[in-house]
Amino acid sequence: MPRKRPANGTVQLNVWISIEAKEYLDERFKQEGRHLNEQIEDYIRQDRAVHHGEIVEQQSLPVISEIIETKLRKATAQLRTDLREDMQLEMIEQIKTITRNSDNRLASLIVRAVRDAGIIRRLLYALVAKTHGAAFATEAYESAREKAGQELASRVTAKKEAD
Repeated sequence: MPRKRPANGTVQLNVWISIEAKEYLDERFKQEGRHLNEQIEDYIRQDRAVHHGEIVEQQSLPVISEIIETKLRKATAQLRTDLREDMQLEMIEQIKTITRNSDNRLASLIVRAVRDAGIIRRLLYALVAKTHGAAFATEAYESAREKAGQELASRVTAKKEAD
């Protein structure tokens, strides 16, 4: 008469294994007190979990990898953009400050040069008027003014032609 299956949903498994494997299982029984069927079921569960994990890993690893790469690319691009904007703001402010200071310095030098030129012109006129007379000083001043105007006009014309 055939044997009946136990009601707990288990089935019998008859396998042939090596002597070393059987000795290992017996040794584990002595150490842990777990029966052979518990050990075998545990090994099967572990193998199943490893196999299932490998399948999940193989299927999901490329997707996860792509997601991470995309996020890293976006974060890197954002960091570069932020850095570029920060550097640009700092550099523009520094350039504006330097330009403003330079313009102020240049304006001061121009004002001083104009003032000094006016002083020198008056002193020279007074000196020439005292040494050679007021009429000669006025004539020399008018002649110098005409020649300076002609020289400036010729330089402007030459520069326009060169451009």
